[in-house]
Amino acid sequence: MDVFELARRYHDELGIKEPSMATMAAEFFGELGLKMADFLKDEGYAILGTKFVDYDKSLVLDISKGEKRFEITLRKS
Repeated sequence: MDVFELARRYHDELGIKEPSMATMAAEFFGELGLKMADFLKDEGYAILGTKFVDYDKSLVLDISKGEKRFEITLRKS
């Protein structure tokens, strides 16, 4: 799968609105962010929001399960 298809999935499935940020997330993380989101959904977590923070190359997933709310950060090192 090419980076633009991955970027489209980051946009559609994770809600990264800005096309350039979705593309950057796809370049840094490939399918990892999408697989992480699928795993969390399978485990019963709801993805409330997602953002890509380009200045520190981080993808932040805002998730919840029941009353509990978490943030998971994937960071390229």
